[in-house]
Amino acid sequence: MRSCTRNACREVPHVTLVFHYPSSTIWVDQLSDERQPNEYEFCVTHWQRFQPPSGWSLDDRRRAEVLPFVHRLAG
Repeated sequence: MRSCTRNACREVPHVTLVFHYPSSTIWVDQLSDERQPNEYEFCVTHWQRFQPPSGWSLDDRRRAEVLPFVHRLAG
């Protein structure tokens, strides 16, 4: 079972962070099917506490959750 990347944390991961050093950007993605060596996976608690390093920006690339009835509202 996968757990949060933070030391001694055994909580289930919630988000994936990828640090893109050339642009000083941290990409926030949905969890992938398998853990990748260059990604960090944080649980809800550690994600809520996370602050990017000074001078870095966050780019949240997660898909928006779509409710099943939304398509009916348009027409």
